[in-house]
Amino acid sequence: MSNCHDLFIKFHDDEIYLKSDKKESLRKSRNALRDKIKKYFSEELDVKKPKFYGQGSYMMNTTVTPIDGEYDIDDGIYLEHLKDTDEGDWPTPSTVHSWIVKATKGHTSEDPVDKNTCVRVIYKANYHVDLPIYIKKDDQSPKLAHKSKGWITSDPKALTDWFKGEVQTKGDQLKRLVRYLKAWKDYKENDTKFPSGMILTILAANHFVSDYPDEDDAALVATAKEIHNTLSESFSLVRPVVPGEELFDNWSETRRTNFLNKLEDLVKKGGEALENQDKTEASKKWRKIFGSRFPEYQPPKDENKGSNSAIQTNSAAVLGNHGRSA
Repeated sequence: MSNCHDLFIKFHDDEIYLKSDKKESLRKSRNALRDKIKKYFSEELDVKKPKFYGQGSYMMNTTVTPIDGEYDIDDGIYLEHLKDTDEGDWPTPSTVHSWIVKATKGHTSEDPVDKNTCVRVIYKANYHVDLPIYIKKDDQSPKLAHKSKGWITSDPKALTDWFKGEVQTKGDQLKRLVRYLKAWKDYKENDTKFPSGMILTILAANHFVSDYPDEDDAALVATAKEIHNTLSESFSLVRPVVPGEELFDNWSETRRTNFLNKLEDLVKKGGEALENQDKTEASKKWRKIFGSRFPEYQPPKDENKGSNSAIQTNSAAVLGNHGRSA
């Protein structure tokens, strides 16, 4: 049985992990936008400056380097000048969106995009910043300005805190598994619509298999198998924090079946890689899952061709449904 944990770590560290220089560049762009928005509220609207809370994968530290697409940052804007007013007196979501559009217009060469849930600012360097807008009264959960649904309960900070708690309990391997799942999505999505990164993150945390702390390959297969088995029985996922909605509520039967098939393919091909006696061949199977960014194993030139010592796992054989099997 081949152990490709070292190749997974190389794939993680060299190819998909967000590098510190890129993280700093994204942070600077985010902060420049914050300054521009605060200036607009102070000078143009003559109201109290909003506060900001980062959210999503950037704050969870699960962002991955995309193959060809854009990096994204989610930065929540909290309207301080409205938090002590009654909800019935709040402006419409379209109105508060228009403030952010005006505040950010001209910041980059492309005009901001006014979406239902946020205002998106697009940068030429293959990334964008999404700016959802909230009002949070001191004794209530935040409300998101949704252009088609109105002011709806949403607490992304609570979700970030929840995930950080999961990592604290289960270890940093959980974050790596989330990144692997996102990299798999990036390579495999094509015509099949995958779940969002947020949904993949919650699924990984809910179904994390802790039996393989030093074997990311086996841990990924075991966790993916748990996700597949659970969704096959009941295709349901509830957000673990308020508002606690069903996250698969609007999924069609076709989309559900397609995602289950993709998960089954990941488990099948990953299981074949785990069972392969030849580490080079095992790495080729992983490349079918992640693409050419995943490293292909090259045996040392002086390796004894009659021995498998360089490719054997030190782990005991595992019986059952998870990871490697005897």
